[in-house]
Amino acid sequence: MGSGVRNSWAGYAFEQVCLAHVGQIKKARGISGILTSCSAWSGVDEDGNGAQVDLVIERNDNVIDLCEMKYSIDEYTLGADEDERLRHRRSAFISATHTRKAVHLILVTTYGLKLGKYSCTFQSVITMEDLFA
Repeated sequence: MGSGVRNSWAGYAFEQVCLAHVGQIKKARGISGILTSCSAWSGVDEDGNGAQVDLVIERNDNVIDLCEMKYSIDEYTLGADEDERLRHRRSAFISATHTRKAVHLILVTTYGLKLGKYSCTFQSVITMEDLFA
């Protein structure tokens, strides 16, 4: 328990559960009645730096949700480094796709987000409980 291998496996397994429950993610976002297309995304920004997004929900109401999936044994805490990486992914996505749509960062995590200095980075937080509602 607590080893790097186990944590990697748990993160991957949680991501697979999330991908199998996109309908519940959309319901928790309040967008289940909106036409969407879902995919993963990877690309590079203007400087050639790579970025990837776990789940992109492109909505028919001119909004794109970039979903970041994070397994945690407690409330997820967003620090400065991860906040910077998320903002980079968002800007790389906008730059590479040339989208004019609003782009929201969404957190899908096991037990919610601990409020802190960087918690306002996310437009919405979806928990494991939402996935099985």
